[in-house]
Formats: sequence, structure tokens, C-alpha cells
Amino acid sequence: MAQVTLNGLTKRFGGRAAIDGLDMEIADGELLALLGPSGCGKTTTLNCIAGLEKPDGGRILFDGEDVTATEPHQRNIAMVFQSALLYPHLNCRDNIAMSLRRTPLDAEARRAKIDAAAAMLEIEDLMDRRPSEISGGQRQRVATAKALVRDPAAFLLDEPLSALDAALRTALRAELVNLQKRLGTTMVFVTHDQTEAMTMGDRIAVMRNARVEQVDTPGVIYDRPASLFVARFVGTPPMNAFPGRLDGDGGVFACGPLRLTVRPDWPLPRGDRMVACVRPHDMEVDRHPRENALPARVFALEHMGRENLLIARSDALPAPVNVVVPPDWHAAVGDTVHLAVPRPVALVFADDGTVA
Repeated sequence: MAQVTLNGLTKRFGGRAAIDGLDMEIADGELLALLGPSGCGKTTTLNCIAGLEKPDGGRILFDGEDVTATEPHQRNIAMVFQSALLYPHLNCRDNIAMSLRRTPLDAEARRAKIDAAAAMLEIEDLMDRRPSEISGGQRQRVATAKALVRDPAAFLLDEPLSALDAALRTALRAELVNLQKRLGTTMVFVTHDQTEAMTMGDRIAVMRNARVEQVDTPGVIYDRPASLFVARFVGTPPMNAFPGRLDGDGGVFACGPLRLTVRPDWPLPRGDRMVACVRPHDMEVDRHPRENALPARVFALEHMGRENLLIARSDALPAPVNVVVPPDWHAAVGDTVHLAVPRPVALVFADDGTVA
């Protein structure tokens, strides 16, 4: 297993920074989720750790040893990609065996390692089949077994579940977490899906524009986001943003007629222009006018089983507002409703998206 340290890591493509002075430490045996939108630099970061990309600056250390200039095969890492990279003309057993070509193991020892990996991933009955004869989820299990037999110091996974259907993604992410905990192997998991990051990561590194905005546990990322971007990127449905200003010296925020009370433990930023964020579960909707509420029009109502999601638009806001409502709550598109936040739950950011 390995502790992975990134010191001032920088990578540019044609003058554009894909990674800009990244500092981060991934603990031995930790599962770190690299989370961010497309183009933020997370895959480039993973490729630099793997040695598939050479950084333009900074250092990469495995257990304190500088591996920045070493080749990928010298780093004892294993990668699993979005598309399972399997040889179509080989059966699953022979595909897994390809990872052991350069090892000094004899045939019996290789067979034992392959059988152990197959048993761990519950694919023993697939070993004689070719990739075209098994499902996408089974192919990802085979690709994971192919990585596992190498006994790597670190697993690097680049959105390995994104091509699978929702039910299979849920099942496989649980299997990956269980496997990582049983093996105690350092794992870096790249994803743009915040649900995957929240459910899998011991810690999450949220990336944006070639930089890391926040690195912390899922609970802290969700409860104490370090920036407006993190607040709105993490959470489903996403947080609502209300431009406005503090009303007087207290923790009351005004956005037109809407009044929000800032969470008591939240630092109040300075300046005239600010943005308050409120999660959809903390909002209330009324069909009749009420004090400190914002009038809006129903844009859509999405049925989600145990709850519904109301999407409303207001002339006072640049973006729609999401409100979680009970499953028996109904309204027609175009109806006028009134949105309120009666509890002190608002998080306030400066106009540049920073916390005070």
C-alpha cells in the first residue's frame, strides 16, 4: 500500500493549465474521490499519479519516494477505466493473466492468484467466456480482477461505473468499497457524480478549473462547504442560490421579499453583494401569500417516489428554485406559489463565492 503525496503538481496543454499547483496527500489505505465537472483536471491528476502524463512542475511521491520521472510500470499501480480494457479474443481468465506476464511467478502460483481474484469478485463462472459474452458490469468486474492480481500499492479508477445503468452502478460501487476496505489498498476514484463521491470516499477532493476547492470527509463537504461552487455542486437536488444582502447587523438575509436566517454557526461575509444558499429540503411552499416569502411560478413538478421535486421560477432570480415537497403535493405548470425558509439554515457567501 502507498501514501501518495502531490507537491505543487502542474500540467499544461498548449498553455492552458489542466492542473495548477496542486498540493494533496492521500493516506495509506484511503479511498479518495476526485470529484468535479468535466474539464476540471481530475483525470489529468490521475494520469500524472499513474505516470501516463508527465507533469510540467511539482513532485509525486509514493511513501516519500519521488516517482515523478519513473515509468508507469515501475510505480506498482493498477488502473481501471470507464471502458473495461479487455482483449476481445481472449477469455476472462487469459485477460486477467495478462497482468502477470512480467512477474516471476510460476504457472501454479499465477493460477492461484487468478482464482483468488475471481473468487473475491464472484466471477468464477465467467472465466471461460470472452468479453463479448458477458455484460458490462461483469466486464468491469473482470477488469478489476485484472488490476487486483498485481497486488498494487494503489488502485486508480477513472469513472469505471459511468457507462453502466443506475441499478448496476449502485451495486458495483458498494462492491468496490467493500473490496477496498477488505484489502486496505490506497484507492483514488475519479468521478463527476457527487452521489458516487459521497457514498464511496473516505474523503472527497472537489476540483474546479485545475485547482482543488476543498478536501475533506463527505460529511464536512456537505455541511460546511468551503465555497459557493462546492455548496452548489455537492447535494441532490442542488442547493438554491439567492443573490441579496444582509438586512441590518443580524443574521437575516434579504432577497427581495424573501427573508432568510443565516445558520447560527456560519461566519458572515463582508460586502454589499452576497449569495445565500438553501437546500431544497429546507424550503417550504405555500399556495397563498405569506410574510417573508418569494412569489414564483411552477415550472415543473417531478415525481420521485417518496417525494416530489417542485421547480419554480421567479422574476427576481436568475435561476430556477428547487423545493422538495410531499408526494401528495400537486400543482399545475404556471400556478403561482410562495417560497419561504422558516428555519435558520442559510449559508451565506461573498459575491466572489468565498466564505468569510
